[in-house]
Amino acid sequence: MVVTKTKPIILIADDSSTFLMYITILLQRMGFDVVAAENGEEVFKLGKIVVPDLIMLDVIMPKFDGITTLQYLNNDMELSGIPVIMVSSSMNDMIIKECKQSKCAGYLTKPINITALNDIIQRNVQFSNGRRRQYLRTSLRKKVGITCDGVMQECHAISLSEGGIYVRRRDPLANGSLVEVSIPITEETILHLKGEVIYQKEIGADMIKIAPGMAIRFTEFNAGNASLLRAYIVEMLTGDILQEQEEEVIARNDIATGPSN
Repeated sequence: MVVTKTKPIILIADDSSTFLMYITILLQRMGFDVVAAENGEEVFKLGKIVVPDLIMLDVIMPKFDGITTLQYLNNDMELSGIPVIMVSSSMNDMIIKECKQSKCAGYLTKPINITALNDIIQRNVQFSNGRRRQYLRTSLRKKVGITCDGVMQECHAISLSEGGIYVRRRDPLANGSLVEVSIPITEETILHLKGEVIYQKEIGADMIKIAPGMAIRFTEFNAGNASLLRAYIVEMLTGDILQEQEEEVIARNDIATGPSN
């Protein structure tokens, strides 16, 4: 049995239940489906079922450590083409050398830096039509203002990235429409960004995959708005995790610098 995908799937193996819990929450907010495994042995079983788009392996695990698991994956006809990211709390030169020799797609150090995580995932995961995402993004469930030709309407946002926003709307504006998006950051602060409608999704049979609405690409940034937008996305992704986590899974020193290229 193979699972039908609606989003890219990331399979994560780690013997820390705390790490698995928080990294799963983070990746789901970033727009991925996540399958968790506690050891390398489970990776083989689950990999055959879900056929993930990316695998993340802790270097030190029981029942096959990460390097051994990676080597087995490389020799498996069904799983060898899946990019594998190695994760370790002590990513020293020796471990890095072993990872490279075993043909991993990259490596991350714990606690996880969200910028490094986003960059390495986007280099290795393809979305529909072979696209690769560039920007950090989060799910967003709040009303935003969309102003076009002097008329403002409130719309429910679905997702927000450093490059644009998707909002739910029964009668989406035409492609090419120029708009201003007003995003309430706090009770006192509203972020105003200029944008252009680049995609419409009308009501149809496949609305279960994506809500009817429109995608808006941000077209104008200044340094202040870019930093404020990134800081807001990072806060939406990690704010409650950073407050709650006793064992540091997500790094606290991620710098909000604006859209990355």
